[in-house]
Amino acid sequence: MSRIYLSLVLLLAALGWSAPAMASGDFGCSTSWKLKHRDMTGCDNMAILSPGNDTRVNLVLLIGRGAPKQGVTPPESATKPGALFEWPMFAGYNYSGPETTANLNYANGEGSRCLSNHFGTDDFVAAVEAERKVPQRDRDELIRARRALQPNCAGAAGAPPIAQGVQSPRGKLFERYLTGAAAFYAGDYDAAATAFRGLSGADQSWIAETARYMLARVEVNRAQVDAFDEYGSPKAGFPPQAAVIDAAEANLRDYLRAYPQGRYSSSARGLLRRVYWLGGRTEKLAAEYVALFRLAPEKRGIDSADLAQEVDNKLLPLLTTDNVTDPILLTVIDLARMRSLDSDRPTECCNTPLTLDELQAQRAHFSGNPALFDYLLAAYALFVDNRPADVLRLIPDAARQRGFDYLQFSRQMLRGMALEQNRDRNARGFWVEMLPGATLPFQRPALELALALHDERAASLERIFAPESAVRTPDIREILLKNIAGPQLLRRQARDGSIARHERGVALATLLYKEMGHGLYQDFLDDLKSVPANARAGGSLYDFAATDDPPLGVFLKSDNLGDYGCVPFRQTMMALAKAPRDVTARLCLAEFMRANNFDQSEFDRQPPADQLGGTQSLFPGQPYSRLEVYKSIIADPQAPARGKAYALYRAVNCYAPNGRNECGGTDVPRAQRKAWFTRLKKDYPSSSWAQDIRYYW
Repeated sequence: MSRIYLSLVLLLAALGWSAPAMASGDFGCSTSWKLKHRDMTGCDNMAILSPGNDTRVNLVLLIGRGAPKQGVTPPESATKPGALFEWPMFAGYNYSGPETTANLNYANGEGSRCLSNHFGTDDFVAAVEAERKVPQRDRDELIRARRALQPNCAGAAGAPPIAQGVQSPRGKLFERYLTGAAAFYAGDYDAAATAFRGLSGADQSWIAETARYMLARVEVNRAQVDAFDEYGSPKAGFPPQAAVIDAAEANLRDYLRAYPQGRYSSSARGLLRRVYWLGGRTEKLAAEYVALFRLAPEKRGIDSADLAQEVDNKLLPLLTTDNVTDPILLTVIDLARMRSLDSDRPTECCNTPLTLDELQAQRAHFSGNPALFDYLLAAYALFVDNRPADVLRLIPDAARQRGFDYLQFSRQMLRGMALEQNRDRNARGFWVEMLPGATLPFQRPALELALALHDERAASLERIFAPESAVRTPDIREILLKNIAGPQLLRRQARDGSIARHERGVALATLLYKEMGHGLYQDFLDDLKSVPANARAGGSLYDFAATDDPPLGVFLKSDNLGDYGCVPFRQTMMALAKAPRDVTARLCLAEFMRANNFDQSEFDRQPPADQLGGTQSLFPGQPYSRLEVYKSIIADPQAPARGKAYALYRAVNCYAPNGRNECGGTDVPRAQRKAWFTRLKKDYPSSSWAQDIRYYW
């Protein structure tokens, strides 16, 4: 899980958010580098409306770009978007903690009084300092008293701070407001309501507006009393009090009528949505969200990503396709119902498979957006029914555009996927024609993935790594270098100073590892000259995400050579270059692999055939296996006794301590391991390894 994702999970827990209803419930997943994603993992979101997307991603694709919030720093991953991503990356910003984001989340509908004291203090201080009819002495005292109000919302806040000696009439108004604020944060809602009600007609503009807003907040917080458990989740079976919900709605509506563009209008609309959610008034709640969808993103008063998070959390759990008519909400639910049915999840709502008849029955709801409905029909044809010809009928070719919105992009990507499935000879040209218009975040990397998948399967790897290649995304190129590239291409990329340093490191690390393990010993020695003498040796050789410089110094080390008394590794490779069947050198290579945790390396794990990097590797030879080396030496009648004893010892230990083979190669049954154990004890009883080993697995 990324650090960004973990930070978001922790923050939502701290602020009392329940788990997103339709988003990923997993806390770890692996990326599937392909275009067609029917099952949601959390790691396979794309800039394509898709069943495999997190519902929040699909919603942002439909309602807006989800641009980063003002004043919040986008993470590096958002500035370098990839073809596949997790939800927070798409939201496009870092969460740095509750204090800096509390006001935003509060405005989006999280109505606890515990979130706003810091911002309330700032607003109060600014209003007092701007009020020239309050003398400086009174201003200083009011500001001191407000800053002294530090509630913890865990119970009674104790005696409220008192502003001493305030004399001016306007100062007295601020003092009365401060009394109401202290009561509010102490949870004394009756006293707070009385104070704010008496100030709603004040002749000071900030007090009059803020008091009316706070009167509404009082009722929102009254509606939340005993509604949530200790973890911030709604209590099961909690009965909302209709009268309290009505009062909260009425006060919020009153504020919005008086101040439709007021300083708290966005917050009030968020609180109104919260009230509808608390009161179980789903129809009104849905209407509020639909009204927001129809506004331009800059006029909503809420970021598209926050809106998607809120809808997923508050509304979608309450909906089915039977009680929704809005095309955006229907699209999100329909796509979720196109996922493969997961037997571990309930079959209510969005885990009930969608039928084509159900989808066709929704046509009237999309009368204002037929392109979106045709897309849903095409998505059903491709993801559920596996009918690419229907996709081509439903979605005309519109690849040559100056720019795509996300629906247009999704439609053309779906058409391209259908062309690929039909093995259309024009598929690659179609992807190339789309490239100039792929200008929104995450669009171009998705197209580059499509091109890379096509060229890999067309045995045109060289085209991907040509200087003029359109495939630039580092992750995509790295996967192909690690899994498909042959020695010549790897060597060329490793030595080409015009390409990115990261890619050169990936290429050289892959080349050296595979030459070492695939038996190209002299080539290894020749290419080892490219490793600087001071190259670092610590860390994982294939953890490329962490650095531009893989620890290639591991191949130069004269230590960490295992337990067989081996010479420095370069000498071992020189011996193998001269005599590839040399038992001692082969065992020393195996020891080097074991001691440096290279067993079943990432370089040897071919992706599934339907994913990027899943075709046949162009690197000659087979992945390295210590077990196969040991088997070969055990079966060699010419092998020296010491080497054979050590091979027996290590072959048995490949299965320690849990009976699973950790050395690669073809498994052997337990009876064979027992026979090796017995042979070591019988034929080489005086060896330290026979004396050391006590079990077989």
